[in-house]
Amino acid sequence: MRGPLGEGLKGRLLGLLALSALLLGSVMQGRYDSTVDYFGKRSAFVSLPAGKTLKALSFGYYNLAADLLFIWSIQFYSAGAITNRFDFLERVYDTITDITPQYKEPYIIGSLIMAMEARDIPMALRLLDKGARHNPEDWFFEHEAGFYCYKYLKDYARAEQYYNRAAAKPGAPSFIKRMKAHLVYMRDDPQAAYRMWLDLYRSARTVLEKDSAFNHLYQIKAEADLAQLRLKIAEFRQKFRRLPGGLGELARAGLIRETPRDFAGKEYVYEPQTGAVTAQRIFRWKKR
Repeated sequence: MRGPLGEGLKGRLLGLLALSALLLGSVMQGRYDSTVDYFGKRSAFVSLPAGKTLKALSFGYYNLAADLLFIWSIQFYSAGAITNRFDFLERVYDTITDITPQYKEPYIIGSLIMAMEARDIPMALRLLDKGARHNPEDWFFEHEAGFYCYKYLKDYARAEQYYNRAAAKPGAPSFIKRMKAHLVYMRDDPQAAYRMWLDLYRSARTVLEKDSAFNHLYQIKAEADLAQLRLKIAEFRQKFRRLPGGLGELARAGLIRETPRDFAGKEYVYEPQTGAVTAQRIFRWKKR
């Protein structure tokens, strides 16, 4: 039969075939469930055809196939009693994303399971890299990958690379640039970080952006100033056999040109009895 009527009949037959396959799968799953103790520890075996194969077998309903497999995966990885469920983690989410490469949620949820449940950050990064390749206009995948590198691997240089790519995407939010500047600071490049934060401070449009930039500028300047002051206090003590009575005495002794102030314009706190010098505000971004 040809023409629109024949095409419509063909579509209904394919839909009926797909529905029948789903019903058959449900019956088989029900029989399997009746033989399994779901409250006891157990292992599982998962066998999946390649994503391209499943896409071909879906008779054009590949979005539905990916949805069903994605929903099943969430249920499967929520079953804590399955002792070896993470053995199949990468294969499952590679298959889903091979069927529908632009389907964003499996990349996000899959990488979250890989990082938080399986504790396999490299696996999560591989999936996020795949998501970025297939969704080149979306900044979220590089952002997530940068966060995992920063938070769990402590690989600040690699995290900065991800945030660089995320910041270059259209529509990337302003906090991406702030994270990028923070990572430059965390990998111990204070001069470059200071320049970046100063640009962000000058271009800030909200109180949050302004305060975030101010706090980083305060910290970076204080770290440099305090290191220099402690060095000069030690020189003063070696030269005069005593501690200076105040920071101004360092300038009068010719050890510094002028007494530095913090980014807020206030003097640093000096204890003449001990020679200790500190900033009035302290941020604990780096744990030494």
